[in-house]
Amino acid sequence: MSIREPFGAERMQEIATSLHRDGYVHLPGVLDPAEVVALKNGIDSVYDDPRFESNRYNDYIAVRLFEVSTAFEEMLTREPIFSLVEAVLGADCHLIAQNALRNSKHHKIADFHVDDRLIFPTSEGMDRHDPRLILPIHVLGVQIPLTDTNGIEFGPTQYVPGSHTSGRQPNHPTEPTFEGRVPETVFARAGDIYLHNGQCWHRGAPNQSNRTRYLFQLSYAQRWVSQRFHPFVNYQLPPDVIARADERRRRVLGLHPMGDYG
Repeated sequence: MSIREPFGAERMQEIATSLHRDGYVHLPGVLDPAEVVALKNGIDSVYDDPRFESNRYNDYIAVRLFEVSTAFEEMLTREPIFSLVEAVLGADCHLIAQNALRNSKHHKIADFHVDDRLIFPTSEGMDRHDPRLILPIHVLGVQIPLTDTNGIEFGPTQYVPGSHTSGRQPNHPTEPTFEGRVPETVFARAGDIYLHNGQCWHRGAPNQSNRTRYLFQLSYAQRWVSQRFHPFVNYQLPPDVIARADERRRRVLGLHPMGDYG
């Protein structure tokens, strides 16, 4: 059974606490099987339909998927996911990217990394950030496996818990440790979700199976973080996507009221 209503206040607080403590949190059974199929079909269409050539970042990463199918538009504000995002980032947050990975054993991003840039680097002589400080999350990733990754051979996502407080890049490409903690593996089923702070060291373990791994990704950010829709300055949202959007989804797509910087 899928989950379609926002979590209660107590459960929301538990999830936020885990996210701030560990840098990630796994929530099983959120999407239903029909949604999983629709999203997988949409990802396949990026590679099968010449109309979507510009949505191919390479031969296993697809981008700007809300342009491809209404199934991806619906995911922009899908509950209980989006209310969690708003609770972490604020009610004026927006989408910065909506991507997917479709990787066989020949495709991988198998080194541990942080997303984009190291936002809060520590200075010389510091082992980590002060544990009394709850570091703000500026970018929140929502990962949704569309195939089971219930064994290490299927390339599940791995995190080093607490490493978002290190203020450093991973100390080893494949076997990092932070304060004695080693990578933890998210053994997930299709339709689960996991949220992560992009500053937490993570990777997709190498896919060593003959099963293609489908992973749908939504990246949300506080309003001040710019969106990542190529070709950036000259990008225009498709008019039909805007026409179908309610007020909340329009804001998620970046159609904000005027603010501090215009």
